[in-house]
Amino acid sequence: MNDEVPPTDLLPLLFTTALVVYVLVMGNIDLARTVIRVGALLSASFCLFVWGAAALSYAEWGGPVIEEFYATQFIAQRLGAPATGWLLLALGVAPVVVALREVRRLKTAR
Repeated sequence: MNDEVPPTDLLPLLFTTALVVYVLVMGNIDLARTVIRVGALLSASFCLFVWGAAALSYAEWGGPVIEEFYATQFIAQRLGAPATGWLLLALGVAPVVVALREVRRLKTAR
């Protein structure tokens, strides 16, 4: 019996945890909380980019990755794999933009 979990199976956990952490540390502009928020946003963005790449490569290797998380599976069933891939890649840009805004906000506050 192999008890190892493939890294791609942990994407839903990482994504959900990143969003929860971001919401929990919202509010203050101090350095520690900003670093945590930026890290959470970049983690969420990473997951969206991986899911987007998996959806674009659905037939080769991405099928199990997409089907592991109910939300990505649902979107893929409705839109099809290529459209889901492009949607997830576009959505992955949004957390990066918000993270850059957080860094800029920290710089102006100092």
